[in-house]
Amino acid sequence: MSPTSSLLRLFQLCDSAFPTGAYAFSDGLETYTQAGLVATPAQLYEILAAQLAHGWGTLDLPACALAWSAYPESGRLLELDEHLSALKVVEGVRGSSLRVGATLARTARALWPELGGLPCHQAAVFGAVARALEVPRREAVAGLASSWLTSKVTASTRLFRLGGLEAQQVLAGLHPLAAAAVEQALAASLDDLCSFTPALDLAARRQSELSLRLFQS
Repeated sequence: MSPTSSLLRLFQLCDSAFPTGAYAFSDGLETYTQAGLVATPAQLYEILAAQLAHGWGTLDLPACALAWSAYPESGRLLELDEHLSALKVVEGVRGSSLRVGATLARTARALWPELGGLPCHQAAVFGAVARALEVPRREAVAGLASSWLTSKVTASTRLFRLGGLEAQQVLAGLHPLAAAAVEQALAASLDDLCSFTPALDLAARRQSELSLRLFQS
């Protein structure tokens, strides 16, 4: 497969129109918004920067890189899934990862029937599919980082009317942090997987208790 074809497939995987359901999850942002804790671009930046430094960037991005390296070895992918389930201690966070992962796997198989066995969690599925589609490892992890950041900023435009230009400014400001997180993820081992964002995890859990909701979690 040519490099151009691989990148085109990566762009398709990362597109917001790719039907995985990922854009239906706010990862706690909806709870924070209703509590008045996230209402400005600067506050959104701080939340997403914290996720890159201590949560999603140290757990899901490395998991994507590890899944890319492990595919198609089912034993290694299963071990990775088990680590992710153990580290995603909040049921809502773990459940959304599994639900989006299942939808991503199902959609990918419909488009590319030659795919072999895939893992269960979203980040791991993404990495495994990218490997099967011959997307380079670094580009795969960067693609997932970009997709995740875009989905959270897009969620914020719905939650507190963040303007389009403001959203792009937040994204641009986060790019150096995301690039550093990608490089760290590429060097991580299974034992390096970690997450410590208790406030955000609790916000994701409490989202189901909100009287008005736009997102699933």
